[in-house]
Amino acid sequence: MSVCGGITMMISLELFFTNDHLPELKNILLLLLFLSSILVVVLLGFILSKTARLKFSGDSLSQEIQKLTQQVHYFRDIADILLRSSVWAPGLKEYIDEEFSSLNYFLVKEFYKGRSKLALEYIEEKDRYGETEILYLETKALLLNDPSKSSVKGYMNPKEYDVRMLKKWTEHKVGMGWNHYFGFKYNQFKEELDIHRVYERHQERILKYATQLDPIRYRGMGFSEELISKLGMHLSEEVLPQLLSLTSQSVRKVPKVITVAFILIVLLVMFGVIQPTITLLFGLNVVFGFISIIVVVSIIFFLMLSIYPFVKREING
Repeated sequence: MSVCGGITMMISLELFFTNDHLPELKNILLLLLFLSSILVVVLLGFILSKTARLKFSGDSLSQEIQKLTQQVHYFRDIADILLRSSVWAPGLKEYIDEEFSSLNYFLVKEFYKGRSKLALEYIEEKDRYGETEILYLETKALLLNDPSKSSVKGYMNPKEYDVRMLKKWTEHKVGMGWNHYFGFKYNQFKEELDIHRVYERHQERILKYATQLDPIRYRGMGFSEELISKLGMHLSEEVLPQLLSLTSQSVRKVPKVITVAFILIVLLVMFGVIQPTITLLFGLNVVFGFISIIVVVSIIFFLMLSIYPFVKREING
């Protein structure tokens, strides 16, 4: 029915816009051309304005990401110092690095997925070092740049952290082990984790990194198990989740509203500018003029109906 109605309307208009009414059609098309040109300019201005706002927002986001990225660098440098130190029970590092060289913290935490036989073997073995093996693996995990790898030899801090890596760290709360083992569990593991076995110059470096991370939070603190515990909480509960969130936000697609505006510009240029111009210049069939009128009027109605929801969303957003 709608198709028949449309055909009937087009035939009626074609009959109406005979030679006697062609001046009216020309005037309508000229008005259409004028309105379409204005709408194109307005929509282009909107796209440019929106893009500028997104760029400003993106610049602010980028600065915050850089700040958090540098903080993760500091935490990784601290982890590297701890890994190479003598804080661990004698033989633990050799046990993990030789017996389970292909194992990483994430495989152990996800043993139930059955992806690693080595993880199952690790779990089946009795704790030889008072459960601190898992803390060693967790500390190593912080130096990984790829969650599928296990070696941290010659690690380097990347310019930016991959979202996959950030998700793994956040999902498994990397850093919380420091908070537990050097915090409320420390009395239980004093023999396996002797914080005083860390060389003094390394203690000073860790203190330096801590004050660079947060001068107020770590002000007046000396090197101790409490410091490592607080660093672990800081990393796990604040820095990693924030960096993951901001990094995920930075990987954004073009907003839908800009895509819609661009499509409207294309339609307006085609049916509101080019087609009316050709129709007027070459005296094409009135049907072409009618199509232009229908398309442009539809776009105007669409814009009118979309303005309020858009403004409301912008205010609430």
